[in-house]
Amino acid sequence: MNMQPWHYIVLVGAVVLVWSNLLARGRGANKTKSQDSSDAGLQQMELALEQFMENMEQSQRDLTGLVLSSKEQEKEEARRREERIAELEERCTRLQREMELQAASVAAAAAAGGSAGQRPVAPAAAASQPVEAPQEGLAESAAAAQAPASKPGIRQRFTMLFDLHEQGLSVEQIAKRLGMNKGEVLLIQQLAKQEGARHEAS
Repeated sequence: MNMQPWHYIVLVGAVVLVWSNLLARGRGANKTKSQDSSDAGLQQMELALEQFMENMEQSQRDLTGLVLSSKEQEKEEARRREERIAELEERCTRLQREMELQAASVAAAAAAGGSAGQRPVAPAAAASQPVEAPQEGLAESAAAAQAPASKPGIRQRFTMLFDLHEQGLSVEQIAKRLGMNKGEVLLIQQLAKQEGARHEAS
């Protein structure tokens, strides 16, 4: 069969037309697939963003609760410290009052002993009662000596504290061992020094 040149032209045109139709269909399918994939990607991004925002809000709520809890704990600790300070101040005041009372009793006993030793005796009474006057002075001296013994001093009340101090322990070690505060130990030592100075002066 002899084909004319125009037959070739028609055949080539038909092939080109079919090929172009196939390419157009393939491009349309690819475009639809790419659009679907882009929509799915956007949805995933939106879901991820929403999850991230929820996590951030939850973290912020947790952080706020933690801050509030720490503030409450700080307030409670401050209140306890104030109560402890007030209690220590009250104890120091009570110890100081007891020391003042003891010092007053010691001074009164010393004054009574001095006045008894310096009391003038009439010659007639001294001649008629040569034995009773010394006995009276001895009784008053004994009473004066027993007066401070009835109220023990600081060293007698806190013997363990001063024993530890004489052993060479520091104030912190003494307070830790006796379960006391450092300020209390220092106050007791100062009061004991004052008491010793009063005894030496008397």
